[in-house]
Amino acid sequence: MGAAATVGLTALLGDGSGGGDAGGAPGAPTTSVQATAAADPKSPPSCSGEGCTGLDPKTTGCGDSGKTVASQFAGTMQLEIRYSQGCRTVWGKLTGAEVGDTVEIQTSPTRRQTAKVRTGHTQYTLMLAAPKEFTAQATAVAVNGTVVREVPKGYILRAGADSTDLPAEEAAKDTEAGAGTGRAS
Repeated sequence: MGAAATVGLTALLGDGSGGGDAGGAPGAPTTSVQATAAADPKSPPSCSGEGCTGLDPKTTGCGDSGKTVASQFAGTMQLEIRYSQGCRTVWGKLTGAEVGDTVEIQTSPTRRQTAKVRTGHTQYTLMLAAPKEFTAQATAVAVNGTVVREVPKGYILRAGADSTDLPAEEAAKDTEAGAGTGRAS
C-alpha cells in the first residue's frame, strides 16, 4: 500500500524534476490516491454539543456520521435537517438550490444559523447543539424562480424535527447516554 501511495503522490505532484508526468497509465494516479484515502481511518469529531455551535459539520467530522432526520421537497429543491448523534448537533442542508437561495436551521427563537448559496447547488448551515430532547426547524427560501426548477421566486420550504424523529438506534444511544449522567428525567 505504501508503494501505491508513493506512486500516486509522485504522479500527482511530480518527481521534483519539473516535468510533472510520471509516465503512468491515464487514470492510475487517481486509483492509487483513492485507495490510500480509503485506508485512512476517520478521525473522531473535534467537538460535541455546545462546543460545536457555529462550527462547520464537514471540517469538525460531525458530518461523517450525520443522518437526515427530516426532509421536504419542492420542485428540484430538497431541504434536510441533518443530525449527528456523536456530536449532538443539527444543521440544515439545501440541495437543488440556486445562487442566492438561503437555508436556515433554528432550535429556539434566538438559536439559529443561516447560510446563502454562493456557488453551485448545495449549501448547508453551521451547526447548533441538539441536546437529548431537541426541536429543530429548517427553512429554505428560493430567491430566483425558474421553470426548470419548478419553484417560484420567494417560495419558502420548511421542515421540522425533534428527538422523536431519530432512528431507533440513535434514540436508544441517547437514552443510554442520559441514564449515566445522574440527572433525573
